[in-house]
Amino acid sequence: MQIANIEFCAPDDIDELYAVECACFDSPWKRYILQNDLEELGASIYLKAVLNGVIAGYGVLSRSDIESHLQNLAVLSGYRRQGIASQLVLGFEGISEDWGCKRMRLEVRSSNYAARDFYSKIGFVYLHREKNYYVDGEDALILTAKLPLSIK
Repeated sequence: MQIANIEFCAPDDIDELYAVECACFDSPWKRYILQNDLEELGASIYLKAVLNGVIAGYGVLSRSDIESHLQNLAVLSGYRRQGIASQLVLGFEGISEDWGCKRMRLEVRSSNYAARDFYSKIGFVYLHREKNYYVDGEDALILTAKLPLSIK
């Protein structure tokens, strides 16, 4: 396990965040979405995992009432399976609890077995399937977990 510095993202992180986004996803979020989010205080919370001066991964969290929404979690392939995603999720868990949230939810591609396995291990359970959720027509599985999570 590598211990990363988990930090809030700032607008000047946009180039590195977008590079991580493009490296991790076949259908990445548009750059302007990331930029707008980073410039609007309070809309979504962005955390980054920094190792040796490099953004190895990042995530995005929002909330509605007593539920937080993990909108995105991306870790560069060279840093996967080293605890980076867990560290980011722990950061979001703390923020969610500070907000008074009782649950966290997320969407994951039905074909993304590695992510599904990771989320299952930390306490997320299947809620329902959203047909044709992604731009390419793939279904999303909606997962939910009670807080605190089961991250070890």
